Amino acid sequence: MTAQTETMQTEFRIRTSDDYRGKNILAPMVRVGTLPMRLMAAQYGAHITYGEELVDKRVMHCKRVENEVLNTVDFLDKGDKLVFRTTPAEHGRVVFQVGTAEAVTALKAAEIVSRDVAVIDVNM
Repeated sequence: MTAQTETMQTEFRIRTSDDYRGKNILAPMVRVGTLPMRLMAAQYGAHITYGEELVDKRVMHCKRVENEVLNTVDFLDKGDKLVFRTTPAEHGRVVFQVGTAEAVTALKAAEIVSRDVAVIDVNM
C-alpha cells in the first residue's frame, strides 16, 4: 500500500443523501462537464458539479501538471493531451466520474486525482 493510498483511506467518507439534500447540482452530461461549464454552473448557484465520465485506464496513466498561467490543475495523457482540468476554486464541489470494470484500476485512477476533487464517483 502506498502512502497516498493510506492517506486516502484515512480521509475517505461515504456520502449520504444528506450531503445532497437542498443542493443545486449540475448533473453529469457527456461532453459538457468541462471546467468552463462547471464554473458557469457554480456562478449560477450549483453547489455540486460533475465532470465528464472518464475511463480509468486512460486516467491512471495521466500526469498531474499545475498550470500557473491558467491557475488550474491539468491531467495530461502520455501525448500531453488534456484529459481533465480543474481549479482550486472548485475543489470542494467537483465530482470526478471514473468508468471502470476493475476496482484496482479505478483505485489507481482515483489516486491520481484524489487531492484535487471533492468526490470520486465510480461507475462500474
